Amino acid sequence: MKDNRSSRRHFIKSNSMLGLGALALGNSNNPLAYVKAKTERHDKPNSKVITSIGALTLAQLREKLHTELFERFIPNMDRYAIDHEYGGVMCSLDIRTGELTSTEKTAWFVGRGLWVYSFLYNNIQQDPRYLEIARKSKDLLLTLQPTDNSFWPRTFSREGKPLSGPGDIYGSLFVAEGLFEYARASGESKYRALAKEIIFSCVDRYDQPDYQYHMSYLMDAPDIRGPRVLGHWMIFLSLSTQMLKHEPDEDLEQLAKRSVDAIMNHHLNPQYGLTNEVVNHDFSLPDNAYNQFSVIGHGLETLAFVMFEAARTKDTALFDRARQAFKKHVDVARDAVYGGYFHSIQHIDNYVWDVRKSLWNQQEVMNGSLFLIEHTGDEWALRTFADVYQYSYNKFYKPAYKFWHSGGDRKMEVPNTGLLEHYHHARQLMLGLLAVDRMIERKGAVSGLFA
Repeated sequence: MKDNRSSRRHFIKSNSMLGLGALALGNSNNPLAYVKAKTERHDKPNSKVITSIGALTLAQLREKLHTELFERFIPNMDRYAIDHEYGGVMCSLDIRTGELTSTEKTAWFVGRGLWVYSFLYNNIQQDPRYLEIARKSKDLLLTLQPTDNSFWPRTFSREGKPLSGPGDIYGSLFVAEGLFEYARASGESKYRALAKEIIFSCVDRYDQPDYQYHMSYLMDAPDIRGPRVLGHWMIFLSLSTQMLKHEPDEDLEQLAKRSVDAIMNHHLNPQYGLTNEVVNHDFSLPDNAYNQFSVIGHGLETLAFVMFEAARTKDTALFDRARQAFKKHVDVARDAVYGGYFHSIQHIDNYVWDVRKSLWNQQEVMNGSLFLIEHTGDEWALRTFADVYQYSYNKFYKPAYKFWHSGGDRKMEVPNTGLLEHYHHARQLMLGLLAVDRMIERKGAVSGLFA
């Protein structure tokens, strides 16, 4: 395992200082979004070399990601959000000052925090402080483990007293995601086994014809008995892919295949090429508002996960299909007037959008685009990553604030200030660092994985 916090500092400092003005965080004059990536080509097939993305060299991009993660995000999490006494993370705070507005916790956020610090320890830096934060989060969650087949409590007190009944399926799945990553960090395989047990308990619940889930993205959404939900397959696939990268498991292989089939053959609508978020239990289209509804942010995030799965299985045909669909979702979701990307279209044929902006959506565009850059050198991905990267810094980041905005209105003139987004943000920084490190190690050459 790597300690990358300082492993490349000498390398970065020894590189050209040209373009350091573009490293200023949140600089609206930064030409990153408008300068085409510099590439070189050689005679060998698949020999494109990426020397920069926008105005930043790979070394400069790495330094910017590293600075945001280790000099801003992690220290501020440690000071304002991590509960060092009882464990877990508290996300109800004023991002401008770090002042807590509530000490209530949720299974969603504590499970995600458990994953963040376990992944950080496993892949970026083996600092025992990160493992201790993860351990306390794990201990807190396990005191709330349901004794029946219900989901984890939705909310609980700082000390771990349930404040509500069972939450939804995502809370339990994020607990599972945190536990299997923690199992790797601690070396305690029992937590991987528990994570798998939780995942398949959720699958069993999901498969019941009377399963219920309310979609908050759609106003006055009707209830569907036993719905099939794109976001559920998305998490099933993400968890399966992550676990299978480290240990074979036939049950998880089958869940991954089942999820890919549901996503690509049942939720990806052949008529308009976008994903339907909710369909009937038999995968038919509902005869109601869901018929024309797409959480397009989930769609592009899910298709990125399909690309990750195609990389794991070295399935070039699946990758090609997912790549095309990912690009379409990103292009359709783009706000051509004010920049950035929308996360939800209420009615596809009538082109009715929810025009609010969310940080997580911008960052999932980054993750998928950077994956394409690393493995194919895709020119579209180079332009897209540069554009959304700069947009995110311009609209969601303020140097004086402790954390980034989680979202806001279309123009980001009235941004949210009361919620800490710690999961997608940390994931983008960590996945970005790992991807750029691999590109630097290959001297900018694309991987050729799907050649």
